Amino acid sequence: MKLLFIILTFISILSNCYSNVHLGIGQDFNNIEAAFNAGAIHQGDTVFLHAGSYSGYQGISKLKGDNSNWIVITRYEDDEIDISGTWQFMSCEYIKFLNLNFKANSKNPGRLIAVDNSGSCETQSRFIKFDSCSFADVTDANAITAFKFGGVDNFEVTNCTFKNMQVCSAFDFNVCHDGLISGNVIENCITGGHIKGGAENITMERNLFINASSGTWVAFELGGDTGEQFYCPEDKFEVKNLKFYSNIIIGGYRGLALSSAIDCKVFNNTFYNCGQATMRFLTTSILFPALSGNRVENNIFAFGASEYFNGGTQPAGAVTFEKNIYYSTTKPTFNGPYWDGELSEIKDQNPINYGSGTAIFVDGANNDFHLIEGSPAIGAGLTLDEPRTDYYGNPFSSTQRSIGAIEYIPPVGIIENHLSNFEISPNPAEDFIEINLERWTPLSKWSPSEEIRIFNTFGECVKSSHALHTPAPLERGIEKGLKIDVSNLPSGIYFLKMGDKLFKFVKM
Repeated sequence: MKLLFIILTFISILSNCYSNVHLGIGQDFNNIEAAFNAGAIHQGDTVFLHAGSYSGYQGISKLKGDNSNWIVITRYEDDEIDISGTWQFMSCEYIKFLNLNFKANSKNPGRLIAVDNSGSCETQSRFIKFDSCSFADVTDANAITAFKFGGVDNFEVTNCTFKNMQVCSAFDFNVCHDGLISGNVIENCITGGHIKGGAENITMERNLFINASSGTWVAFELGGDTGEQFYCPEDKFEVKNLKFYSNIIIGGYRGLALSSAIDCKVFNNTFYNCGQATMRFLTTSILFPALSGNRVENNIFAFGASEYFNGGTQPAGAVTFEKNIYYSTTKPTFNGPYWDGELSEIKDQNPINYGSGTAIFVDGANNDFHLIEGSPAIGAGLTLDEPRTDYYGNPFSSTQRSIGAIEYIPPVGIIENHLSNFEISPNPAEDFIEINLERWTPLSKWSPSEEIRIFNTFGECVKSSHALHTPAPLERGIEKGLKIDVSNLPSGIYFLKMGDKLFKFVKM
């Protein structure tokens, strides 16, 4: 028995000895498929990609970590890498892709990544995460999409960028369940993509769509039309219980489509200046065509030249609208958008309309969608349990939630409960800003060990570090100070967050 115990203990120790697998020129393996085929990647391992280009198709099947031993695939330190030619992961589990750059080129112009179920719902990929990755420049229309999930459950796609997909969608999610799509930027694409094929329980929140549709496409589609052979047997709907929360859609041809969708929620989003239809309501699915139980609440629809809601005939109950603001940026008097006659049973019966004479945003024309003091959107929304946070990650008021994607934060002088004699100078700034503090004691919500973060008006964190701040000698007898270099930031409006406070400054 003692010998058996020693053997089992030794096996347990070995099972927790994780390895680093290095890819690239002069490393353990040239590419990830070679490492996989050699059996070099195990539960809990980290796969590092060293500097260089990784070109050509890579097929990986049934690579699996577990709940305590994720497999992480990432770049080595700050090495510059680019991946093209399609990575395909089939029936894989517990894998995280971190800080990777996928970029098509003339040699490999097509799809960049695919994660799927090997063609069977019995072998879904599960527990897959992509974080802080970039995807760009697909030019092959046959790719259909740059990023494809086809049969993935329990997934996250967070803080990624998808840019310049002029002939295909940015990302598609088919036959997927229980996922989070958050904090991504989708820019200059023919379409952001869709979720369809029996997909259920997926949340899209805090994403930014900039010119993410052209031609006849939409920035994103909840629903669609999927062939019978692709559904999982238990999925008797096109899409169900999708949540579209705290997103911002700017420009492009069309905004959001609900297509044969059931029980989906479109809450607290901001739509600005879509070129044609801001929302569409379509019966697209052959197998499960009806829309039902969808809710559109607490959204701001800001119109430019087009003021249009489009769709086919819908029955009462397909979609309900409540506490949405309809706002013309060009007309002083505005009586609301045009709704297709087929939408008469579902159109908003209690629209909140404002013309251009009413100030809603701080500077919508320059993509600053913070609510200006006095905006009628402030505290005017329905009280909802979700979303909990706005586009910037700030909590929505639990009692007086605002309408739109960004909760209102009162001016510093009104909410300054924890900071005494606080100021940012110079403001506007050129090369640096100084944060002047007469004393540390009142700063009860922040300490020098915490991060200070600077965001642009798109909500992208452009500067963040524990080492961001350094003591600086200040005038007027002030005891302590923080000095921050902002010389590398483009001109514009920025927001500095320290502790629970957010402060605005201008970079010249």
